[in-house]
Amino acid sequence: MKTKTMVILVAFAFVMAMGCSVVSAANPIPASNETSGISVYITANAQGSLKSDTDIVFTQGNGNLLNNPPLDANGEGQATIAYVENTVATSGTINYTQSIEVDTASQGASGSNLETVRQIDYSNEGDGDSVGMMHSSESILIEQDATATDGEEGCCMWGDDNGETLPASSVRVEAGSEVNLKEGSVNSDGSARTVSNDIDSGIEITYDVSVEGSGQTGNDKAVGSAEVFTEAIIMEGSGAEVNQTTSMTYEQNVRVNGLIQISMDTEYSSP
Repeated sequence: MKTKTMVILVAFAFVMAMGCSVVSAANPIPASNETSGISVYITANAQGSLKSDTDIVFTQGNGNLLNNPPLDANGEGQATIAYVENTVATSGTINYTQSIEVDTASQGASGSNLETVRQIDYSNEGDGDSVGMMHSSESILIEQDATATDGEEGCCMWGDDNGETLPASSVRVEAGSEVNLKEGSVNSDGSARTVSNDIDSGIEITYDVSVEGSGQTGNDKAVGSAEVFTEAIIMEGSGAEVNQTTSMTYEQNVRVNGLIQISMDTEYSSP
């Protein structure tokens, strides 16, 4: 039996923390013969307004994506990584930095197909009228679906030299945050892995975010509201049978308003 872990740590006001560990498995999808990479680094500073939109969707399958759904009943799988970020700041001073790395190649247990880093510092006092606001939201997601396969008799490849029986699985994990601030800073980083030629490398998603005071004002706390969330749906079968033996859902949402500090660390991995 392979092992999957999910750890969620949330801190707000002074401190709040929680964790969860479960047992199951969802397998990574082997890479295609041709792979691609995207690297983007953005730095923006404005005394006035700023608008940023990012939307990434990467899907990898071991069969023909054009025929899905449905998946072939004897061992076809596909996995998706998605990332969305939107920021709008008005009538203030904003410093904005974002870096994104996408690599569709096979990754080891310490690698990622997606890595993101974001740093924002905003104050509505920068233009002198103190009436501006900043809205920013961000989320990262992985989805993996696969039918059971009885070793080499399956329809599709599952990594190098794989001949073991793999059960059916369906996993969806998403984490994110949203803020509406008069002043404050937001720092976040995320990663996701769903593609590997080594089944033992597993799939993984991480998301860390913190909201606190603005470096422009020197205040420890941000002013406004913030929300963080994590959601997961995990289902799995047993052996090569058409059955469901594992089911788990998880939903966590925390919102603060006023003079605020909040942080969340989320990690899901399997195995």
